Amino acid sequence: MKTQDLYRLIYNPIWISRLLHYFLSGVAKSKTKQIKFELVYFAVPVLLDKEMISNLESKTARSTFSTLFDTIESKKCLIGMDKKIYAFTEVTNDALLILADKVAIGDGGYIHTSDCLDYRKTEDSLRDYFKAAYNLGLILAKEHYREIFLKIGASA
Repeated sequence: MKTQDLYRLIYNPIWISRLLHYFLSGVAKSKTKQIKFELVYFAVPVLLDKEMISNLESKTARSTFSTLFDTIESKKCLIGMDKKIYAFTEVTNDALLILADKVAIGDGGYIHTSDCLDYRKTEDSLRDYFKAAYNLGLILAKEHYREIFLKIGASA
């Protein structure tokens, strides 16, 4: 099997679009009900990190960005995040194309979905990934997008 074939299997756009849909469903359950479009690109590298999946799975609706990165292991995920965001740009764009009929981008560049998914209604083998994506959406929707990018050290 070629490296490119493995890449397509691991970062399948349909799989990534499902994660993003659960992420946006979490955002829809927040007070703001929308999130800045750029944060979608931050979500994908976080949701593909095994450490962060287990960390996000244990979080609740009351969790914040600070409590998400409260351990050394979770802070390690942020190292080189700007490079990770850039590396996953094409993967994220492909997933957004698949998700295009379920999301809308409103005034000011905010993205939201009206077609919310519930991670509790999924099969057990994928529930931890979907719950992590949902919780990440809830957590990021509480913060101002500029603050998040400053905290992760992403550059323009």
